[in-house]
Amino acid sequence: MKRNIITRPIVWHRLCCITALLGCLPLLWPRMLPRSWRVDAPDIAGALVLGSFLLSLTLIIIASMTMLLRLRNLRALGQFLVWTAQWGITAGGFCVLAYFADVPDITRVPTVIAASEQEEIEEMPALPADELTGPDALCISIFPEGFATDIIHPLPNLEILENEHSDILRAYIETSPRWALYTGDSTFYTKPGHVVMRPPAAGGIPGLVHVAFHRLVGGDHLPSGYSIVKPGDPMPSTPEGSEQVPDLAVELSPGHYLLLAWRGTSHAETAHRALNAALAAVDNMVWPLVESPTQETLSRLLIGKRELEAEEPSLLLSEPPSQFGAYQAEAYINPGEPGTCVLRIVDLTSNISLRLFSFPAQFSENPRVQFRHDIPGSIPPNLRAASFGYESGLLPEKAPLFAIRRGVSHQTFPVAFELRFVPSDAPNDDRLLIRRCFMVQACEGSQQ
Repeated sequence: MKRNIITRPIVWHRLCCITALLGCLPLLWPRMLPRSWRVDAPDIAGALVLGSFLLSLTLIIIASMTMLLRLRNLRALGQFLVWTAQWGITAGGFCVLAYFADVPDITRVPTVIAASEQEEIEEMPALPADELTGPDALCISIFPEGFATDIIHPLPNLEILENEHSDILRAYIETSPRWALYTGDSTFYTKPGHVVMRPPAAGGIPGLVHVAFHRLVGGDHLPSGYSIVKPGDPMPSTPEGSEQVPDLAVELSPGHYLLLAWRGTSHAETAHRALNAALAAVDNMVWPLVESPTQETLSRLLIGKRELEAEEPSLLLSEPPSQFGAYQAEAYINPGEPGTCVLRIVDLTSNISLRLFSFPAQFSENPRVQFRHDIPGSIPPNLRAASFGYESGLLPEKAPLFAIRRGVSHQTFPVAFELRFVPSDAPNDDRLLIRRCFMVQACEGSQQ
């Protein structure tokens, strides 16, 4: 006669063990499931494994107690040993599967930084001063040593483009975040989002060169307050009674100028060398367009070098000189899989999150390569204004800058920049890629 399955609980234990092993598969190989299932799959699989074990445990307890009440002690002990062996084999099978599993390397990190990290705060630099290398960088180093002090430096590349490929040059200026913002504003040097060229500091910064392209449209007048010159002309002398060398409007063609404003030491030779070094730097930037005046070259010039040969990620932060409370950042990372980067800026004194940015991550399977991500340049335009902590009116909308918070400038406070990566396969998990601390300042929002 066929025995009742209830009297053979070993079958139930075997089914529970098989179910538990099957439930482990989505946990160990999350990419085996469709993307739409991956969010809920870990919770369901975990509940399945736990439920199978609890059901089997309940059955062995009931069966053992029943046999002990009937004084079948040896049979109860034998059944318990068989149950233990079954789950031991199941655990061994799980270990073998886990050894060959493709589990993402995810490190959970706290969302709030402890305020007790006083040592980090004390060791932070006074202000961020990293040199950015991307095409959006507004602070550019120049080296005036060796440049002339009596004539305007020649601009061969700009002149060729202006005379032979003006459409390419215009497209470059109007689409580059570095230049596009102030093509018609002669007072650009008083506002955030313009290019600043900085000579090396020698016992203090001697000064800065503020640079912008300027195009006259319709009935616009020549830039007021500038000395109109051409490449190769004599360098204008400082007017009598003035300590500041004159600002330059270098004519590229009728109606198109390169504006330069020196702000710093009144020493004429120092200022003239810096102005010529700035002219040379701008002219060198467009050299690739002279060699190949095509849309492909223009695209490469606007994108810049994305890859960096390095094994460790890095985060660079810059505050362009004279643009107080406005910042740019570059993150060099390679998470190795698709996902989203999340940059959180936390006030270390209050543990309050001040800004939160998110942008898609670039990646490859080569661990020796890091990819450049510009902040805010890599953030999709429709997400910039929607990012956490954003306040309108602090900075021009198209400026390649971000502010950390509104307030009085020149009053610094410590913050932590935390860059995390959220895999597409596991949106509920993230891992910390970089964490750096800085002393920063607020943005008054009255610089525009």
